[in-house]
Amino acid sequence: MYTALIIDTLSIQSYIFGSNKLKENIGGSYIIEHLVYKKMIPLALEASGISSDFDINKWTTHFDNYLLKTDSTAKVEAGYIGGGNALVIFRKEEEANTFINFHSKLVLQYFPGLKIAYATHEFNYEEGDSYKFFLKEINRKLYLNRSYYPSSSLPFKHGIAEDCAWSNEAQEIEVQYKNSKNIVSQMSKSRIDVVEASQKNLEGFLSAEQVQKYAFTTDLGQLGQQEDKGYVAIVHADGNGMGIRFRQCDSLAATRKLSKGVIDLAETVMRNMIQHILALVESKNFNNLILSEDGGKKVLPIRPLISGGDDITFVCEGRLGIHLAEKLLKLMTTTSIDGETISACAGIAIVHTKYPFYKAYQMAEELTHKAKEASRQDKSSWIHYLISTGGFSGSYEDVLFSQYTLPGGKTLKNGPYRIDASGNSIQKLKSGMQYLITSSGSNKGWPGNKIKDLRDTLRKDEAFQKYFLAEIDARGLKLPSGYEALWTERNTPFHDMVELLDFYPQELLSYEI
Repeated sequence: MYTALIIDTLSIQSYIFGSNKLKENIGGSYIIEHLVYKKMIPLALEASGISSDFDINKWTTHFDNYLLKTDSTAKVEAGYIGGGNALVIFRKEEEANTFINFHSKLVLQYFPGLKIAYATHEFNYEEGDSYKFFLKEINRKLYLNRSYYPSSSLPFKHGIAEDCAWSNEAQEIEVQYKNSKNIVSQMSKSRIDVVEASQKNLEGFLSAEQVQKYAFTTDLGQLGQQEDKGYVAIVHADGNGMGIRFRQCDSLAATRKLSKGVIDLAETVMRNMIQHILALVESKNFNNLILSEDGGKKVLPIRPLISGGDDITFVCEGRLGIHLAEKLLKLMTTTSIDGETISACAGIAIVHTKYPFYKAYQMAEELTHKAKEASRQDKSSWIHYLISTGGFSGSYEDVLFSQYTLPGGKTLKNGPYRIDASGNSIQKLKSGMQYLITSSGSNKGWPGNKIKDLRDTLRKDEAFQKYFLAEIDARGLKLPSGYEALWTERNTPFHDMVELLDFYPQELLSYEI
């Protein structure tokens, strides 16, 4: 029998998005995806004297080659890494405990503020029900430890120190930020220190020629939006049912293979997303973006933040949010993992550039959950969005009630929307938008003032709405194809349709995703 150790990162979103500085968000994401496991595990093994030549990546190429079974001199091997956690297998239980001691200290030293939980359980490489029971038991222990015994994440704060404006921890060290010096906490500095490495890593998605022409920003104000008036979109996407697929694995080899497949999915999807952005930027038929420049390079209107698995988050220019979310889901659901494709859902929060970033991310997460609720009917892919011109107050349900719900219970929000062409789809909504603004054939296209009147009419009584429909009919204007009335039971698509006209470039309405 061996001792398996699972290492889990707690409150990942709070750690990454707890600051309104994009640089800190970028650094926090890079630490979790590339450092806390891939760097800290070998470092802790070496510092503790357990192993000085540990290969952290061997599991990604040797799914069914179990090191502790084939090499009697080996003391430890990596089970897998992915999804914000890692499994490490030790020959002796005392060595697992020694490792926990060193790893937790290193995390506290190098990445203050990052919360880690550990759990151990006996392991013997058996397959089938024995392996599933092992997974159940070690995750049960982890759940308890997450609740009761998380490791310390920050050194004690001295009451005599002033608070860091970025993290609310103690001011400890001076950093340079936007041509000025700031005294910040070690937590903030640890995240800023790895931004350059994150930028280098992201350049790996570009060709050598593209690296010379384009750059990724670390400043929310450089995504191509209007200065002081522009919007950004926070897009969060999550695969459906991946937890179930992992629980169904009946061997370590199967878990490894699935984990590697999820990692490869994220890399393939992000690479294709960035190439899609580049195609838009370079297209002569799309001139909606005014790109910033940095060091002689054009700044791309997207900045990936999380892309380590089926959980993907990025921020982009506000008007591109829904289009890029559609593209993201298309890529996620057509890229196979171990021969099988997945469905996925996304939430998009579109806010002013200076709106608190963490609140916007929380709203994007909530919108993703609402999309997932719709997807449970048939395991399809859905998308949901919310646009804020003045800021959110409370949860999604609070915003829905206060800003979009009319007396009598009717709601102006018609989402979530399906990604495929059936039912309440985003394609149908875009076709309606295009109909309103385009003159072709027998369709005159609606004048701008009548489009505005259409939105305002939805808040009026039924008699006024009938009068409006009679008026537009007299002018030869029709509702878009597929829509027979302003309301479908208690919902209407027309508020979304008119609202999105300012946040979906006309050239992309007919773009094949």
